Amino acid sequence: MARLSAAGDTLGQLLLPRVMFLLPINLDKPSSGKPQATYILIVLNSALWVLPAVVGSNSHLIQTYGYRPAAPSVLTIFASMFLHVGFWHVAGNMWFLWMFARKIEERFGSFWFVVAYLVCGLGAAALHTLLAFHSSVPCVGASGAISGVAGIYFLLFPRSPFQLDLYFGWFLVKRFRAQTRGAVGAWITEQFILGVLTDAVRGGTSNGGGVAFWAHVGGFATGLLCASIVLLKVGSEEREMIIRPKPLTEDEKEEIFADRIEQPSGLTTLKLGYSLTPPKTTAHAPAAAPRE
Repeated sequence: MARLSAAGDTLGQLLLPRVMFLLPINLDKPSSGKPQATYILIVLNSALWVLPAVVGSNSHLIQTYGYRPAAPSVLTIFASMFLHVGFWHVAGNMWFLWMFARKIEERFGSFWFVVAYLVCGLGAAALHTLLAFHSSVPCVGASGAISGVAGIYFLLFPRSPFQLDLYFGWFLVKRFRAQTRGAVGAWITEQFILGVLTDAVRGGTSNGGGVAFWAHVGGFATGLLCASIVLLKVGSEEREMIIRPKPLTEDEKEEIFADRIEQPSGLTTLKLGYSLTPPKTTAHAPAAAPRE
């Protein structure tokens, strides 16, 4: 989530890259299904930036519907999840949503995925409010909810292949191969550290403009909680396999990175024994009576 400063930061100031940052890229083979809720969220978030930007009303929307911890309301909590400051803000958030949401929606079903998404957004706003409850700076963006989606993925799909890029400014410094827990774990650790450092620079307060790192942490923690509730529905043996998956051999690691090109690897997804969506039933036509 992004915050506009009380002095009114320019778009360029808000989007300047940090000196160094980590970018996890999910390489797992996408599912063959159509994640309709994910599509709708991407279109809705994008449209609510593009259309106001074209007519020049984006700043007015942010000032009106941005979430302010000092004056919280149900309307601004939910509306702010769909508003963005600029192109890179919405593009980056939608890229992250696309990377993590498809597998989760496939397992949860569209309805429960949207419920989890919104709950994660509420968790993000809750931690941001707790640490900046005097702030009247409007906070907008889907990244708190999307961080929650990343938290769900972190727990339920521990073996997905990732590419973890380390950037200095806009320059790629190093590229690593990792699995979910390493790549996403490094990213959320970075968010936590940046939240601590930002507060330290501001004298122990989360007030002010910039990136709301604690909203990312709050959303991620809420996502872990949602995933933990789902895990209560599976058998104890399978739950143990998901929480503490057996380490892969070097050959198996090569397999999960190679299989994304042609077909999904059975090693990348520890299938949940419980699905939030009932299995689809196919109606069969009655057999034709034998001819005499």
